[in-house]
Amino acid sequence: MAARWTWLGRRIEALDPETDSDEVMRLLAEHQLNLPIINLTLLVTTAQTALPPSASATLVGTGKLLHRGEQRFADGSGYLVTWFRHGARSPETRASVERLNRYHLGLARSFPGAFGDNDEYLYTLCAIGSFVPRMRETLGLPPQSPTLDVAWHHFLRDLAGLFRGEHGPVTGFPEDLAGMRRFAEDFEARPWPATDEGRELVAGMVQQYADRFFPPPMHWFARAQALLLMPPRVREVHRTSEPGRVSGAVVRWLMRQVIGAQESWWPTRRRPLSAYVDSRRGRASRRRREARMQRVYDRRVRRGEVVPPVRLHG
Repeated sequence: MAARWTWLGRRIEALDPETDSDEVMRLLAEHQLNLPIINLTLLVTTAQTALPPSASATLVGTGKLLHRGEQRFADGSGYLVTWFRHGARSPETRASVERLNRYHLGLARSFPGAFGDNDEYLYTLCAIGSFVPRMRETLGLPPQSPTLDVAWHHFLRDLAGLFRGEHGPVTGFPEDLAGMRRFAEDFEARPWPATDEGRELVAGMVQQYADRFFPPPMHWFARAQALLLMPPRVREVHRTSEPGRVSGAVVRWLMRQVIGAQESWWPTRRRPLSAYVDSRRGRASRRRREARMQRVYDRRVRRGEVVPPVRLHG
């Protein structure tokens, strides 16, 4: 039984996910998520999104993800935090998704067809919704509660209705979380070819995650963590290394202990994540991280490890 100060699970289970999915997502985001977990989610789901060659070519071709990584992380995490914080049916989320739609359709002028496949939109949303269930399986944790299954599905279903691509509005969202999982696995099972762009993209994102949140002696842990949580089929297509037998076991054990503690006896975080991000301390931490990541990038450019693009899109 969870300790009384671990109140988040009880608060969520007291809600009706059929009508309160936005509130469930808000509580999770504000009182459980942190920036490293958000980064991991973005990393893994972006690697999944990059399975189609046109998608990986676009993500590398814009230059933003690999050469303006902090801006890309700030943009991606900003979208997610906005959607979680305000709910899929809110005016704030509608405006946020519409900005993203316009950005994608603007990129489509340089990368025709990159945002015209309905299944790719569905897969991205299904990948986000499947991240936690898959992570729990990989770590050997019990499944999340049925309340969370329903809330995640309804939240992402409502988000899906806001997206539009070159083909028009996104349609055909699966009927439940199990359907989302099946859709994701079927999409991944397609005969996607390996590409140099996909391999470059994933290697760069994993390195950025390690640089962003871990000191150099712990980069092995960051890489093993990112690769462990990436579906095996995604690792296969992008030709990544494997997590490693020993390092993967260490990461699996430690994450299982931390998540188990969060759900049983660690006090639930009272201060909302958005309050920290918007605070003076949070803004100062972001500026320090941005400056440090710029120094890391500049050093790699000087060493010839990274070649800046001639032109950045977006």
